[in-house]
Amino acid sequence: MLLDSKNAVIFAATGAIASVVARQFAKEGATVWLSGRNEATLKELADAIRADGGTAHVDVVDATDTEAVTTYVDRVAEAGVIDVMFNGIGARPVDLGYPIPAAAITYEQFMIPFNKIVWSTFLTSRAVGGKMAQTGGGSIVTLTATLSSMTAPFMENIVAASAAIEGLTRSLAGEFGPAGVRVNCVRGNAMPETRTIQETGAGYAELGINIPMVMPPLGRPISVLETAKTAAFLASDLASGMTGQVVTVSAGAFV
Repeated sequence: MLLDSKNAVIFAATGAIASVVARQFAKEGATVWLSGRNEATLKELADAIRADGGTAHVDVVDATDTEAVTTYVDRVAEAGVIDVMFNGIGARPVDLGYPIPAAAITYEQFMIPFNKIVWSTFLTSRAVGGKMAQTGGGSIVTLTATLSSMTAPFMENIVAASAAIEGLTRSLAGEFGPAGVRVNCVRGNAMPETRTIQETGAGYAELGINIPMVMPPLGRPISVLETAKTAAFLASDLASGMTGQVVTVSAGAFV
């Protein structure tokens, strides 16, 4: 198993992608430390992981709150070495303020993905990276989207935030690398099974915009599970020579 006997901390664990990542990490042998804001949903996820033979712990944590994140990471570190971290924080398109014409977006709307997703990614990576540096290394896997490489209209704020996470990943890799901490990013293309893609399409429809979906070279879109498996690889020792990388999962749509 790729993550046998490792401790993996997963923030915003109940999200569409993070929940699958959590199950994949557990399947690969990791003890998963699940956190999020919805205790009931966290417990359901933990129960499913345990039913499959995995080990999971649950804590209610707001991944955008500095004190809450620091306290939580300190508590987990007291229980054992943190080997892996993944943060799957996100929100519904309507809550992040897209799609919307550039001329109509306000400063406050533009900054929502930065204040929520980029900030949380930095905050949690900083907290866990510091602990990993003290114990001799570890693997942090961030999450972004292929929006960073697209000319996606009416989505300027989330596109910019996606690119920011990729730059953040490289900077963190440079800072924590000398202590043996690897920081890589998994960049997933559209996954039709997620609510985000479904609601983004609905938002375009409300604007009267039709953007046809073009099949990538593999002739199909990617799945959340494929993204999760890539995250597991990056978290594992098989990727021991990789840091500061943005690994794209797109069925060949982006090369």
